[in-house]
Amino acid sequence: MTSDPGRLACPLPRCRAVNSATAETCQACGAPLRAWARLRAHPAKLFNTGLQEARSGRTATARDHFAAVVHWCPGDAEARSALALACLLLDDPEEARDHWHQVLTRRPNDTTALKGLAHLAQLDSRTSTPDLTPAPETETGVTESPESPEPPRTPQTPETGQKEPAASE
Repeated sequence: MTSDPGRLACPLPRCRAVNSATAETCQACGAPLRAWARLRAHPAKLFNTGLQEARSGRTATARDHFAAVVHWCPGDAEARSALALACLLLDDPEEARDHWHQVLTRRPNDTTALKGLAHLAQLDSRTSTPDLTPAPETETGVTESPESPEPPRTPQTPETGQKEPAASE
């Protein structure tokens, strides 16, 4: 918006008037600046609440929070991947697949989406074609079962594990 930390540009494209950073409303058009700032931070709050719910084992509630973020911010790849993972954990692989494909349309090399789709492909290959070949034996004679790739983990920022609110433009 503006590079001056003591000033804030109105977020409305037709106005863009520069206001005091503490202004409640825009001096030129009357737009509610404080409410706008709270609204812009809300998707990050929903995402972080979704992460907390997922970590607490409340996957359905986490899915709902991630779905809300995706509704408000359809291009948020982290939220969409988290939503896909929650769908997978709630035994809805088709919904998970759809969300990971949507992530890849925006970010073709997204490792979370690629891992998720690989995991789903592995699950699909096991359920569609029964494997009649015997499992290989180890040197000790114990039969090993082939492992399926692990599903991806819920995305998070490295240091805090939480998402920051979207930066002002």
